[in-house]
Order: sequence, then structure tokens, then C-alpha cells
Amino acid sequence: MTGPVVARLWRPVLLVALVGVAVVVAVAVGVPSVGRLRDGLAGTGWAGPLLWAALYAGLSLTPVPVSLLAVLGGVLFGFGEGLPATLAGKFVGAAVGFALARRLGRDTVLRLVDRSGRGAERMAVVDDLVRRRGLLAVVGVRLAPVLPYSVLNLLWGLTAVRFRHYLLGTVLGVTPGTTALVAVGAFGTDPGSLPSLVSVVGLAVVGLTGAVLARRRLARSRADPPADD
Repeated sequence: MTGPVVARLWRPVLLVALVGVAVVVAVAVGVPSVGRLRDGLAGTGWAGPLLWAALYAGLSLTPVPVSLLAVLGGVLFGFGEGLPATLAGKFVGAAVGFALARRLGRDTVLRLVDRSGRGAERMAVVDDLVRRRGLLAVVGVRLAPVLPYSVLNLLWGLTAVRFRHYLLGTVLGVTPGTTALVAVGAFGTDPGSLPSLVSVVGLAVVGLTGAVLARRRLARSRADPPADD
């Protein structure tokens, strides 16, 4: 009996352990200061944006606020280099978080909800929705996130959404807001400048658009009948 139990539990235990480590890292490191980052990246030259992308990807697996990291990317590298480096880190972090949850957690979730009729029914509704409209669902949630970035990455991995829909939806959903945040960091030293004003307006438009799309998506998902197997 010990062997089958270990075989069933090692994946969820490993996922929980990784999440615990991420929380500890977030508490211990927090959001790095501009001074510390500049000191650490000083003299790295062309490798600086690559190191920033790797650091961003790693921190995006923790509860550290990625919006603040995006602003820091603009402060450190300006808009031209900060945007692609920040987006690369964000996409890599999203893919890794999703893969970890899909590989280590989904089977366990399915086994757990299978023991509860109500839980299994709710999971089936979610899976049906993301199978039919996974891309639009991911875009809507990314535009109007209600949970930390790292948590959403893990939760999407627990659903049945296709990876290509998840990744494309993430690219489409986070790029507008991240672009505006990096611009805020890059041009924030001159609050009255046109790029700074455009960045602030862009953030407002992205937030409003995301809220409207999320509301419509929720209303439509309630109205749509589940797909037949």
C-alpha cells in the first residue's frame, strides 16, 4: 500500500513545497529596490536585459507584485530594452507556472473533486468553458486579473485549457498593461510629458476594457449551455 500512496502523493506534495518556497522567497526578497538592481546589473552591458528577464521570470513564480517589477524594468532599461526584457520574463514565468501546476497538480485535483458530486460538477463546468472558449477566457482574465499573477498561472494549469490557448491568451492579455507599466517606469521622471500621460491613460483604458470583457464573459458563460460530450 505504501508504494501506491507515495506514487499518488509525491506530485501534489512537490507542488505544495514549491509554492511554499516561492512564498518564502517573496517574503525574504520582496520587490528589489532600484538601487540594488542597478548595482547588481552594473557592468553587465548587453547581458543586462537578459538577466532582468531571467530574474523577472523567477520572481513571477512568487507572490511578488509583477506590476511593480514591470515599472522597475522601465526605470532600469528604458522603454526600448525594458519592454521586451520584461515581456520575455513574464511569458516564461507564465509558462513555467502553468506547466508545474498541470504536471504536478491537475490529476490530484481531479481525483479529489471526483469524490464530491458538487465539486466534480463545478470542475466539469470550468473545464467545459475553457475547452470551448479557452483563448477568450484567458485574455479576459489577464486583462482584468483578480488574483496575483503567480496564482493565476497555477490555477490555469489546473484547468483543461489548451496550452497554446493559454500562452496566446496570456500574450494578448498582458502585453497592453505591461507596455503601459514599463512606459510609466521609463517616462515617469517627467510626469507632464506626452509619453507619461499616454502611459497613464493606457493603463486606465486597459483596466476598463478588462473589467467590461470579464463582466460580459461571465454573463455569457452563465447563459451558454454546456457542450455535449
